[in-house]
Amino acid sequence: MTTKRIHSVEVPEDEQGILASILRLSDPALDGLERALCQARPTLDKSELISQLREEPSLANVQDLSQIVGSLLSIAGTAYSGGTAIDELLDAVIDGIKNDDVVELSDSDAQIMKFRLAKLAKTKSVELGAKAIQLLGANDRSFDSARVITDFRPIYSGDGANVAAGVIVHQLAIRSSHNGRTEATYIALDSTDLASLGASVTRALKKDKSLRDFARASSTPILTPPPE
Repeated sequence: MTTKRIHSVEVPEDEQGILASILRLSDPALDGLERALCQARPTLDKSELISQLREEPSLANVQDLSQIVGSLLSIAGTAYSGGTAIDELLDAVIDGIKNDDVVELSDSDAQIMKFRLAKLAKTKSVELGAKAIQLLGANDRSFDSARVITDFRPIYSGDGANVAAGVIVHQLAIRSSHNGRTEATYIALDSTDLASLGASVTRALKKDKSLRDFARASSTPILTPPPE
């Protein structure tokens, strides 16, 4: 696999503190976190993942566990989407932290931080979760919501104001995210179009169920974002 070289990374100040907290983990907590991340069921539901990790006794008193896991997912996802090796990305991340002088980081601490972050970011649940997040977001637009607005439009006879007939028009309003902005697209449908759209959604749901059944039979976990 060809990887891209990365020269600099800007790390937000609050994120720097979270990454530095890796240095404060005791050896049992670090070993427990690595073990728990390797054994956890892959999921995109962060609260569910944290619940699994909390079953590890050595992590019971780690207060910022959720933030640490979030940072690990961010590191693994950034490396995956950019085609960069995790170790090389971490070199740039740590250099950025040292240059900012927000967190005091000696050379020895920097090496320990890199070693610990690399070990944790390469665990199974972090790797799969980060890749799933990137794959789900690898689209020009992401769906936000939809609604159908239905109108009756009258047809008048001759020059008079008497309604002689009418048509029913459905307008599909789709809201989506594009380049960090929310946009709305409006599409006019007639009754036949509406039925065709419903049939397409029904077929898609059947395919979704079929693929989930296949995945379940082959013990392949399906990573699905949690409901909002």
